Amino acid sequence: MTNQQFPVYSISISGLLSWQLHALNNEGNEGNQSLTRRYYIIQKGMSEPEYVNGVSGDMLKHIQAEHLHRIAIQEALALSEGGRQFHPNRIGYDLDKDQAIFTEADKDLAGKTNRVLQLCSISDLEGFMVTVKGGQTLKRESAIEFGAVVGLPTLVKTQSYFHAKYGPDNPTPYNVQVSSGLYATVLNIEAFRIGYNPHNFSYSIDAAERKKRLDALLKSVLYTYLQPNGAKRNTNLPHPDYFEGVITVSTRRCPAPMLSPLEESYSRQIHSLADTLNHLNGADTIHCFDFETMAQFAEQIQTLIAQAQPWESDHAEAIE
Repeated sequence: MTNQQFPVYSISISGLLSWQLHALNNEGNEGNQSLTRRYYIIQKGMSEPEYVNGVSGDMLKHIQAEHLHRIAIQEALALSEGGRQFHPNRIGYDLDKDQAIFTEADKDLAGKTNRVLQLCSISDLEGFMVTVKGGQTLKRESAIEFGAVVGLPTLVKTQSYFHAKYGPDNPTPYNVQVSSGLYATVLNIEAFRIGYNPHNFSYSIDAAERKKRLDALLKSVLYTYLQPNGAKRNTNLPHPDYFEGVITVSTRRCPAPMLSPLEESYSRQIHSLADTLNHLNGADTIHCFDFETMAQFAEQIQTLIAQAQPWESDHAEAIE
């Protein structure tokens, strides 16, 4: 890998993460017992499904969006009022408040989408859906996609621990489920879609602004794994003690390969896929950035921010 810059079409991360003593994602309570989120895992060779602890992709996406919001404010990225307030409707908040978002010239979906992408970086990166006056529905799929974080069968354990909440009267007993183990995590970033307006097949913001948004998105991904916000962190702050994996980047119209660490040979297969795709589509179509620790993961994100450039194309993208 050289220090040369390259255009980025898509980015994928496949990683094996160790979290000790966490209770990040609960599904509710049953009596005085908290219920942690769990998933069935069914793999080749299993005689029956495994029931494992996990953290939903919704939780990871919300954590990442929180970090992106802070970064966007720090970096003075374009934000609507809803985006600035971290309102769940984002640009929809502004429209509900009858703010002057659109001009008389913005009559069709292309013009209105163009204005939204220019005004709000969070709406651009995280997606939105809103119905505007006249019955038109403006929508945008998120540029970043998270899979559920799931424990590796036989390598994750959930236990219930007794606690008591003391008050002015009698203590209230309750049980908290706390989990430890190795977890598989995957995510994908469609970097070519940053600032892209699918209704007129062009970009609504210039390359410099798209680069700022790409860098902010990458930084928010780093922060998501550095600080996984979630349930019961006040007394069950996770102990993150291991993170390994592969970041893949595609520089042409080709998916960045991703494979779940639920498969033991995931890293070797990803590199093999990268070699195959480079033979099929040309040298340097796929770049691989390996990491064996959280510190190395941060270094690889830093390298990507230094080298990755916004994708540019004069041809239509078949999306949305």
